[in-house]
Amino acid sequence: MAAFDYIIVGGGAAGCVLANRLSEDPTTRVCLVEAGSDRNARKAIVRIPLAMVTFMAPALAFLGGPKLMSWFETEPEPGLQGRSMALPRGKGTGGSTNVNGQIFIRGQREDFDHWRDLGNPGWGYDDLLPYFRKLERFEILAQPGSAKHIRFGDRLLESQIDPAYHGTSGPLNIAPLRSVNPMAEVFLEAAQQAGHPLNADFNGARQNGAGLYTFTQKGGERVTAEGAYLDPVRHRPNLTVMSEAEVTRVMFDGRKATGIAFRRGGQQGTLDAREVILSAGSFVSPHLLMLSGIGNARDLTRHGIPVIADLPGVGENLQDHIDVTIEYHAKSIAPYGISWRALPRNIGHVLNWIFKKRGLFSSTTGEGGGFICTDPASDRPDIQLFFCTGRANTQAASGFTGHGFLLHVCQLRPGSIGRLALRSGDPAEKPSILYNFFRGDSTMEVLRKGIRLARKITAQAPFAPHLDAEIDPGPDIESDGALDAFIRERVGTLFHPVGTCAMGRGERAVIDPATMRVHGVEGLRVVDASIMPSIVSANTVAATYCLAEKAADLIRATDKGQTTT
Repeated sequence: MAAFDYIIVGGGAAGCVLANRLSEDPTTRVCLVEAGSDRNARKAIVRIPLAMVTFMAPALAFLGGPKLMSWFETEPEPGLQGRSMALPRGKGTGGSTNVNGQIFIRGQREDFDHWRDLGNPGWGYDDLLPYFRKLERFEILAQPGSAKHIRFGDRLLESQIDPAYHGTSGPLNIAPLRSVNPMAEVFLEAAQQAGHPLNADFNGARQNGAGLYTFTQKGGERVTAEGAYLDPVRHRPNLTVMSEAEVTRVMFDGRKATGIAFRRGGQQGTLDAREVILSAGSFVSPHLLMLSGIGNARDLTRHGIPVIADLPGVGENLQDHIDVTIEYHAKSIAPYGISWRALPRNIGHVLNWIFKKRGLFSSTTGEGGGFICTDPASDRPDIQLFFCTGRANTQAASGFTGHGFLLHVCQLRPGSIGRLALRSGDPAEKPSILYNFFRGDSTMEVLRKGIRLARKITAQAPFAPHLDAEIDPGPDIESDGALDAFIRERVGTLFHPVGTCAMGRGERAVIDPATMRVHGVEGLRVVDASIMPSIVSANTVAATYCLAEKAADLIRATDKGQTTT
């Protein structure tokens, strides 16, 4: 008999959901295998929301951020004049939920209905809404009064939330800002004057408009997948967590997966299981499939890997959001920053965090934003804005000193389709990644329009007492050609890779949407963001939690011989 019923490879959002849900049955033996460290949820650098701005700052590596990061890199991108982009991912139980910006946005109805229409029955918006509600404890509704400090427009924020779209008893706490920087309110006023409506709930009936984000936080601290889903069930005797173990391949007997091979502490080992589930993310899950003999047969043979299943879609269909940042210098000290004038206030922020878990340290600085349409004939947003109430930010941080603010312009559906491929058959060698930005159907037009719409917001009167100057790209960068050059030089991803093991039933599909099994083999599934057939129009973590919740039900149902869609 196999040692486990399920081995789950990867302890990020999807892996933690599956470990929790599949181990609910005390007769089911579950092992969660993670390459990084365990018990990260209570580490200070993880708990403090503001600490996320330090993870990619080399000068602050002593705080411990790099230990929670794994780095990938694109090939030189032809559409970016040969520039490569760094691609960080979270490492350790909790995965990227340890290091992300904590913004919780589901996406648009059209995103999920598109999944359904691509050949994935049961994956439309109406099918998934119950799972979005199941996973969340929406604090504004679950804890009346928790948002009494936030007025939105002329009313309290909590009075503008429709409970039909939210859950109140799920594992994942979704909270409003503990403290709202005055600059976030300036942004909202300016956005209205620029013609954008206010939206109290981006996860409600509509996504359009400007508003304040909600976050995976509780009591002013970050909530990770480990803290929400794994820590509460660690006591279960049928659940094993094995950390610091790097999986090198899935083992097979013929076309039936039988377990995994791994490296741990310099030693090689194997584990047997009735089923293996890859939840290692959009870079590692397809890489492991290829190393295990599942992928494009020609490429596998070229690298000396015996072919188990010829699935050419493995590693294809790579998608991500693309983003540029407009940076502004402030003449007021309202934005967060370090200066002599702000010293008394910053001392207050330290005390406010220690005693109340409020203030600067409970913020990621990305407090407000919006979803806007660059096409006047459409009411479906294609741009997401992130307004950051300080200059220190993960994607673009010119420094922590001085005062300024950032406005991110993110293209939600870029149209570029990339790929992930083997460099060799050595598991230690990271895969080759190419996004193909600004090639094929991917152009700069939407980002260019988005920059102009963002500038229109900061040109409104509410910003006048605070805005000194636009310092990047600068006010002289106005023409189409100049903006295109700026975009090519500065554009990056929002670190939302999806699609490399897309579910569906076509010839390029990798995963069966009814069972989560890999086509053409037995005993092997994939459940993480890599199965999304197309990217959602929002930060991807919410959709990842949701798909894992649904996948857990599908796995349990199909393994009991039930039929489900």
